[in-house]
Amino acid sequence: MQPPAKPRPVIPDYELILKIGGGSHGDVWLANGMMGVYRAVKVVWRDRFGDAKSYLREFEGIRRFAAISLREPSQLGLLHAGRCPSNDFFYYVMELADDAERGGDIDPRTYVPLTLRELRLRRGRLPAAEAAALGADLARALVVLHRNGLVHRDIKPANIVIVGGVAKLADVGLVAVASDEPAFIGTRDFAPPEGAGAPQADLFSLGIVIYKLATGFESQRFPRLPRELAGWTDRRAFLELNEIILMACNPEVSHRFRDASAMLGELLLVQAGRSVRRVRAADKRSMRRLRIARALARLF
Repeated sequence: MQPPAKPRPVIPDYELILKIGGGSHGDVWLANGMMGVYRAVKVVWRDRFGDAKSYLREFEGIRRFAAISLREPSQLGLLHAGRCPSNDFFYYVMELADDAERGGDIDPRTYVPLTLRELRLRRGRLPAAEAAALGADLARALVVLHRNGLVHRDIKPANIVIVGGVAKLADVGLVAVASDEPAFIGTRDFAPPEGAGAPQADLFSLGIVIYKLATGFESQRFPRLPRELAGWTDRRAFLELNEIILMACNPEVSHRFRDASAMLGELLLVQAGRSVRRVRAADKRSMRRLRIARALARLF
């Protein structure tokens, strides 16, 4: 059920031009600043939350994310945040996604934000190398978030935007401190069995996103593969990418990537045209030789 429409809010120094997105708690607007630069402004309404604690938790997520967003190019730039005088809402100003047709040339009359959802609707299945490149952008963003003790908790195509050709995580209000206690929030089709809250849960969600991009399938069909795979010109690259997807989305947390850096490393291998399976096999042989050497050292 859609929340009731709100009057156009007043944001200092910004003209809100067009509503370009929204959800249960807030609305996203295309806005023009005093300097004539287009931005995205999200308005989060107090009365769309069941209690004040949840509303303040989302504001706290924004505050934590702001501390790293501008110093890390992998993150969506959060430029300013504020509250209205009556405390009916808070807002934050962000980088604007590219236009789905015109890229960085923004025309408010025709603007459509380029999310991964929009990209997939327009193009269908992406080549494996392109899916790997987009996945690498997002894994790089997760490296930074997780290194700072934060998790995203709702990674899905609609929450990923392309800015200057780079995929970035949006809807940052759900960013929170990493926790061992799972939270069953976010979007079910992209959530791991144990729920969100830990870094490995973000990796699971990213794996499902890459699966959708690379197969053209909906997330519910994971881990099924297309029947026409044998005829794909990028079949070999896809099978390498699928090895990464399967590890990221393993139902057992202990069998997933140890961290986002490990997943990023393998995505970069696919981008470079190298074999993930061969590198893994070589690593296993190296570890086996190391264990034998250690065992021999203990004997002497």
